[in-house]
Amino acid sequence: MFNLCIAELSEIVEGSVSLGAMPPLAGLFEPIGRIVVDIREVQRRDVFWTFEAKTKHACYQTADAYARGALGTVVVGRRIEPWAGTFCISVADSIGAFHRLMRCLRSKDGGWPAAIFGQDESTQEMMRAVWSRDEESVRTMIEQLDQQATSAA
Repeated sequence: MFNLCIAELSEIVEGSVSLGAMPPLAGLFEPIGRIVVDIREVQRRDVFWTFEAKTKHACYQTADAYARGALGTVVVGRRIEPWAGTFCISVADSIGAFHRLMRCLRSKDGGWPAAIFGQDESTQEMMRAVWSRDEESVRTMIEQLDQQATSAA
């Protein structure tokens, strides 16, 4: 089974890592769970990936993700204080970082390790849109995810 750790993820996406005041048990070498983009799909040890939206609910979404058991979050251009035992990676461009992660993890058969990305509809749809560089679909997905997060709160 293929697992990334916090340090590997941050290196691939070229992000800045913040650990909680009480860091994860293995620090930067703590293995991560799935990467998901829909706040409703977050489970224990997942990494919740946020995208820049018009409504700017990222700080509320990250708090919700931590409350749902997320090990970490990826946020755009801001510093979010991670909860105890968690982490946060800040990136300049979340769409570019997501594409870079997909590019680095793509296997020879053209797929991605199932354990890395969530298999939910939203994450898979975002992966298709980001991989094909379909900016309109990506923006539509971001708006839908933001709307769902607002209604879930």
